[in-house]
Amino acid sequence: MASKGRNPKKGGDQKREKLLIAAIDFGSTYSGYAFSFKDDFQINPLKIYTNNWSAEQSGGISYKAPTTVLLKPDQTFHSFGYDAEDKYATLTEADEHEGWYYFSRFKMKLMNALDISRDQSGSDRLFTELKRDMEIDDIDGKKMSFMTIIAHAIRYLKEHLLKQLKEKNVLDAITVDGIFWVITVPAIWTDSAKQFTREAATEAGIHDDQLMLAYEPEAAALYCRLLPIDKFESGGEHKELVLQTFERGKTFMVLDLGGGTVDFTVQQTTSTGKMKSIYEVCGGPWGGTRVDEEFRQFLIKLMGADVLSEFKDECRSDYLDLMRMLEVKKRKVDLHSNHAIQIRISPVLFEILEEHTGCKISEIISQSPYASSVTCSNDKLNIDINLFRSFFRNSLHDIIYHLRGILEDQSCKSLLGIVVVGGFADSPFVIDRLKDAFPGKRIIVPMGAGLAVAKGAVLYGHNPDIICSRVCRYTYGDDVCEPFIEGQHPYADMTTFDDMKYCRNVFRKFFEKGEKVSLGEKRSFTADCDFRDKNREYQREEPLKIKVYVSKKLNPMLIHDVGCRILGEIIVKCGKKKWPDLFTCTIDMEIAKTEIQVSAKMSTGDKASAMFNFL
Repeated sequence: MASKGRNPKKGGDQKREKLLIAAIDFGSTYSGYAFSFKDDFQINPLKIYTNNWSAEQSGGISYKAPTTVLLKPDQTFHSFGYDAEDKYATLTEADEHEGWYYFSRFKMKLMNALDISRDQSGSDRLFTELKRDMEIDDIDGKKMSFMTIIAHAIRYLKEHLLKQLKEKNVLDAITVDGIFWVITVPAIWTDSAKQFTREAATEAGIHDDQLMLAYEPEAAALYCRLLPIDKFESGGEHKELVLQTFERGKTFMVLDLGGGTVDFTVQQTTSTGKMKSIYEVCGGPWGGTRVDEEFRQFLIKLMGADVLSEFKDECRSDYLDLMRMLEVKKRKVDLHSNHAIQIRISPVLFEILEEHTGCKISEIISQSPYASSVTCSNDKLNIDINLFRSFFRNSLHDIIYHLRGILEDQSCKSLLGIVVVGGFADSPFVIDRLKDAFPGKRIIVPMGAGLAVAKGAVLYGHNPDIICSRVCRYTYGDDVCEPFIEGQHPYADMTTFDDMKYCRNVFRKFFEKGEKVSLGEKRSFTADCDFRDKNREYQREEPLKIKVYVSKKLNPMLIHDVGCRILGEIIVKCGKKKWPDLFTCTIDMEIAKTEIQVSAKMSTGDKASAMFNFL
């Protein structure tokens, strides 16, 4: 069972010696892992091992596997990645897929759940949308526990790595207790999404005190800082300028272009060699899957939604091959190419098209808006290069628009370079467009950009204190009553106590949006507790629950102001069976790590424990 709330134990990751760090790069479209040994890290930090994945039906080899989970009809796990895709394709071709559960690219549901929902009046609803018991639909609309599906993915990657270690006889020298795990998450995720991931990892068999989360762009930055000059694909005749970007006191940006999300983070190397954030992390769902969707929309406009849907349902293997070929083509097109993009299409798709329309593909093309930009020869579609580049337009527009806004901020004026990582960075066209849009900036691309996050997460696991400060994305606080001020506080929130007027629901601020917070820096607030009233006797054994709110405003007045929402609640438990009659509880809160930590102290000297519940 997943815990109902968690507080990463201070020093919990130091109880056992970290003999091996294993990082799971759990991505929206592709996932993989990397690992390194403590001894190797101390001698050569870049001695990091990864795994190659193969696709049986397409014969391809990649450094990551599709984030795809296949369950049997009895809801037990069958396979992951290429194996899941290939097995499901075989089942559909034999018409034996009925009852099987197929989940693909499901991580983005965590991203979608982060949006603040609005009620019919347009006001923000004061609760988080991400719940432990939320469900997710498979390809046919069958429902399963979302956390269980994520746990299946994490468990598979964990066990696959352990199997590799066992085959190399490594586990004879290193027990499972000596392995510490790092799971990567987008820097723009909320605390509820991070807790959801952690609890899924616990369900997957990773002990809570052997697990930490790493922000994807920060991990990539750690990796790129250590790379030698010949491991960068860009730099031209002035490659020495690339390494200057990471010198102490210099500022640089990491642009993590994933399949689903895009993250921006601006880092500065300190005089002691650590890294600190100097700008609030930001990003959105603008990754490579946007290009995939534009390509699908092109096929729908050309052939019809019903044709593509039948092809996808009835010829799963051919459809997967088509999308895998698109991945290959995305990595070949650039800004200056004039040649058409040739994509092999299964003849079955043309047959389905003719059954639905009575027309051959050549006739359909001639009558479509693509008559001058698409031709067909045998089983190949020849797509004009400008049309193919247009599939990137919306994604690149959003990336460049937000990047331009960041660069205009005063704190980023001295930024030396933009380090571009992630699977989407493997596309030369994406890199060309960034260079074209920002000719005065140094665009830096490491070789194997898609593995930078996983390898960097390994480095972070060995030395998590290397990130010494971060910038608050929100203003954090709780709700209190304050003396009522005429003209400032709304009468709707006024209450009286001992003939004195008070305002309820006042936002008491702990941390402020945009504030730079150092690792280990804490903010304290107090809660006065009085259990002398006999009507509260039943609460004597119940934990205290303190709601914490966040806002994008610097100084929100009330917790129900537009833009404020509940982040979660701090749950405080007494070390004894019952709370004392009267005491003050002091809560210490730290947000500079990847996960918020809280602790509690009682004025009576009694012991108390605290944890955060974001779900």
